[in-house]
Amino acid sequence: MKVNNLKYLLFTLIILTSFYGVNAQLVLQTFIDIGEHNASGGVYMKNIYRSSYQYHRYIFEAGMQLDIISNNPNALTGIDITGSRGFLFKDFPFDIKGFFMLNRFSDLMYETNWGARIGTRKPEHFLFELGTNFKTYTINSIAREEYNINKVDSKLRENFNLIYTITAYLKPQNKDWNAGLSCTNIDYYIINQSTNPVFNLQMKYKIKPNLTVYLDSWFKQAGIFNIYANYFGYFIRGGLKWEL
Repeated sequence: MKVNNLKYLLFTLIILTSFYGVNAQLVLQTFIDIGEHNASGGVYMKNIYRSSYQYHRYIFEAGMQLDIISNNPNALTGIDITGSRGFLFKDFPFDIKGFFMLNRFSDLMYETNWGARIGTRKPEHFLFELGTNFKTYTINSIAREEYNINKVDSKLRENFNLIYTITAYLKPQNKDWNAGLSCTNIDYYIINQSTNPVFNLQMKYKIKPNLTVYLDSWFKQAGIFNIYANYFGYFIRGGLKWEL
C-alpha cells in the first residue's frame, strides 16, 4: 500500500470516528518524543498524533508520526492502525489486537509490520501482552532505480517474531496518578528483536476527569542479552490524552 493512500485512509478514519454514534468513546492523544541514538546524528524530536474510538468491547486506533528535528528527510515517518476486542473468560478479562504499522525511517527504504497480540490488565497492578509480528524491509522505487536493484530483490522479511510487554504499576491502573516500569520490545512505530528490550519508566496524572498528562523515559541497549551490550539510545516522551 502506498504512503499517500495510507495518509488518506488514516485521515478518513479519524474523521469518521468523530461523527459516529453517541454511545461511542473518542480519545485523542498527542506526544512529543525527544532523544538520541547511535544513528540519529544528534538530538531528534518527533510529534505523534493518535485517535482512539471505542464502541462497546471494540476499539479502533489510528495514529501518525511526524519528524520535527531529524536526519531523516521524510516528514511523515510513521502510520499505524490497530483494531481490538475485549473478552471476559469467567472472571479473567483480556483483549486481542490486530495491528499494522509503517515506519519510514529512511529515504531509501521503509519498514512495515503486521501482527497480533493478546493482553490483560489483571491483576490490577500489571499489564501483560504477548504476540507475534511479520516484518518487511522494502527498498523504495527511487533507491531501486538509483542503485539498479531488481524489484524482486528489494524485500527482506522476518516472520513470526516474538513481541511482548510486561508493566508493573505502583498503584491500581484506574487511579488518577500512577507510575510504572515496563520491559517491552514494541512501541508505536518500532518493533525490536525479542532479545533487544526497551525499558520504560512512565508516569501519568489526571488533571481533569477527561484530561491526562503523561511523561515517559525510554532507554534501550543493543543486544542486552549478549556478552557485548552496547549503549543504543534514549528518549523522553511527554503528552496529553483527551477523552471526549
